Amino acid sequence: MNARRYDASLAVSLQLPTDLHLSPDGTRAIFNVAPIGHAETIPTSHLWMADVTGDINARPFTTGKSNNTSPRWSPDGRTIAFLSDRAERGTSQCYLIPTDGGEALQVTRMKRGVDAICWTPDGLSLSGTVDRRTLAGEQDAPTDVSVASLSVRTRVIVKIDPGSGRLSVLGPASGHVWAYSWRPDGQQIAALVTQTNLLDDPGNVYLLLIDPVTRAARTLAEFTRVPDALAWSPDGTCISMVGNTGQSLDDQAVMVIDAETGSINHLDPGPSTPIWAGWVDSSTLITAAQDNLWARVDRVDLDSGSVETLDLLPENGSIQAPLSLSNDGGSLGIIRTNPYSPPEVWAGALDGSQFSRLSHLNPQLDGVQLATMEPIHWTSKDGMQIDGWLLLPPDAPDDTRLPLIADVHGGPTAVWGATFHATWHDWGQLLAAEGYAVLLPNPRGSTGKGRDFTSANHADLGGMDFEDVMAGIDHLVIERGIADPDRLGIAGWSYGGFLAAWGVSQSDRFKAAVCGAAVTNWPSKVGTTDIRPYNEERFAGPLHKEPDDLWNRSPIRYLGNIATPTLVVHGEADPRVPPGQGMELYLGLRAMGVPTDFVTYPRQKHAFHEKAHQYDIIGRITGWFRRYL
Repeated sequence: MNARRYDASLAVSLQLPTDLHLSPDGTRAIFNVAPIGHAETIPTSHLWMADVTGDINARPFTTGKSNNTSPRWSPDGRTIAFLSDRAERGTSQCYLIPTDGGEALQVTRMKRGVDAICWTPDGLSLSGTVDRRTLAGEQDAPTDVSVASLSVRTRVIVKIDPGSGRLSVLGPASGHVWAYSWRPDGQQIAALVTQTNLLDDPGNVYLLLIDPVTRAARTLAEFTRVPDALAWSPDGTCISMVGNTGQSLDDQAVMVIDAETGSINHLDPGPSTPIWAGWVDSSTLITAAQDNLWARVDRVDLDSGSVETLDLLPENGSIQAPLSLSNDGGSLGIIRTNPYSPPEVWAGALDGSQFSRLSHLNPQLDGVQLATMEPIHWTSKDGMQIDGWLLLPPDAPDDTRLPLIADVHGGPTAVWGATFHATWHDWGQLLAAEGYAVLLPNPRGSTGKGRDFTSANHADLGGMDFEDVMAGIDHLVIERGIADPDRLGIAGWSYGGFLAAWGVSQSDRFKAAVCGAAVTNWPSKVGTTDIRPYNEERFAGPLHKEPDDLWNRSPIRYLGNIATPTLVVHGEADPRVPPGQGMELYLGLRAMGVPTDFVTYPRQKHAFHEKAHQYDIIGRITGWFRRYL
């Protein structure tokens, strides 16, 4: 009897862990588990608990039809604070629940909800962020008219009394707080603040130090983008974070900042891209990075500068940030994945001993036949080495050329890593199960190979990065003889959708294409997106100075070249790549008589969250390639 192949029903059934936190003593783990596809329009998720005992024992900690997120251990390990919308769906409030179980107690009742909760270091109070205008008593306008200037909704840090739910402002006096962290002695708060909450705000990001008693704040450092993984050293002398150094467009590094002087020590990532950092003790960091196709976890001694790579990753696999350390730095919780398994929770000693899997969230995949996924490398047109993956259908014959689909990732600052490519968004396993060879290329502009590689497509979108993809196709067609040159397809989401649209406007080799959330007209995209500055910095200059540069890299500019049957799919509520981008391409192709269709999904943003829509889009993508390839 043949084993079941992977399909759309499995892809939309996945349960995924996030936001893992070890207890202060390292003996237990709590984390969020959410379905990749939600049955209702509002997401539902739950907290799970596990003992770090060496076996699979994770079990649900919350139940019911609500969205339960952001679990945080109290300093004594006896209580969990978390966010839930059980009182009003879509609006999260702070709740408390004993770690040995029981009824959850609602702490806050704030209109527009509470976010970014954590315990104060003494364990007597909580903190979070709330909407400034609501906190000031402002009422929502009794109209559905949208006023752009009123869309600014900045958030401020508040202290929360766990008994009464009373809120008191901690600061800062103005601006929007993206992230914050308490100094271990409770005497200061480090906060990352911008002028507004809008992603297209061109202003700087300020690292502020706030006195929680006087609310006085001083600027310690400034950045061009919001960093991640903000954390104090245990002795309160330094702050670590991961972000852009400002020295070049894609210079991502772990930064250690002196909390007194503001001087910054940039840890050299070499040919990798840092994704997380956390403190073991006041002179030692654990860092995680994307290292080409793989991930890496290092122990960094800040005094000596020595770096030790830890053996904490699954064989031929990867990890998912953030990681979690126990208070003494001796235990680590980590979410691990590989090409044949979705993410699962692991924990154990930091040295790798007694490291064990705690969860088995997707038993429905047991025994399912999956495609093989092989790391491959090829040389591009200009001699640069490019890396990626090749997926082959289960039981693919050795002596038969296969139809090939190049599935291009978004970003462009992203990467196809050693992860489970089998979702509504990552189509590798789904396409391979249909009988296609699948190329997952990481062209220049991808992360994982250092800043020079990531910035190599600056002012050249659709240039050499597209040549990298074509060279990968030729590698499989000519050098390895795997792909049928007369049956080539291309697909992608977001920037990958752009390269798919660009590809069919620049080459007649593709017999079918799928453009998901694709940029098709850079000038109109920049004029309607929520990330205008990020897009414009990828070109020679902003739209008002270099309009021709953006237009000349737009697939719509070359609409007359396109003859490839092209499916266009888009979320109707996507602020990142508004659906008008897809409409422009579809209407143009239809006017020329090119086989095309345009499918939009209500309520879906750049990432789809509803199960029914995820299932539908997978069926339409596979059906399109089945019809034309």
